[in-house]
Amino acid sequence: MLVADEELMAQCRRGDMGAFELIVRRYQNRMVNYITRVINDHHRAEDLAQEAFLRVLGSVQRYRPKGQFKNWLYLIATNLCRNELRNRNRQSTDLFSQLGLESSDSPGDQQSPVFEDLLSDSRYLPDRLCEQKEREQMIRQQVDLLPENQRLSLVLVTYQELSYQEVSQIIGCSVSAVKSLIHRARQKLKQKLIEIGIEESSNAKIRVR
Repeated sequence: MLVADEELMAQCRRGDMGAFELIVRRYQNRMVNYITRVINDHHRAEDLAQEAFLRVLGSVQRYRPKGQFKNWLYLIATNLCRNELRNRNRQSTDLFSQLGLESSDSPGDQQSPVFEDLLSDSRYLPDRLCEQKEREQMIRQQVDLLPENQRLSLVLVTYQELSYQEVSQIIGCSVSAVKSLIHRARQKLKQKLIEIGIEESSNAKIRVR
């Protein structure tokens, strides 16, 4: 039977380091993946994920389960990402190697289906691979220009499969604000991608969860 995160934290408060190690194993890959997608640096993401767990350990005696442990951990990781990005001389955030934009962009829409492929089966031909790389680079450049909270909201919903409610707790705003952030990000990206020649009708059209 899976032990709840909150129970593991209670065991940590009693000095059970085995419980803390279980928490790390449970979330380490997820944290590294999340941070990597935000800051675009896998090795640095490993360092920041370790820092996030160290902060959890340092706060274990003060921890009280007012909400899900998972959301608290994501909040710690998100703040570390924000600090990392703000300390850089230039934005280098890459949330997606494949960014999707669904045809219906109502702020109230729930998370839509998973990503479709950027290209058809012929994408593995050399010319298709080159075209794919160029498109992905253009998409990355546009994603890098998104405001911080728009990027964070998109990656938390798309890659980490968190609900709007969970994201609102992590980035510190209302659920309606999260929906608005995602809506504005999609609209802005659709406009920019069309301007640079990646139209909705092209094979580059995929969808965001």
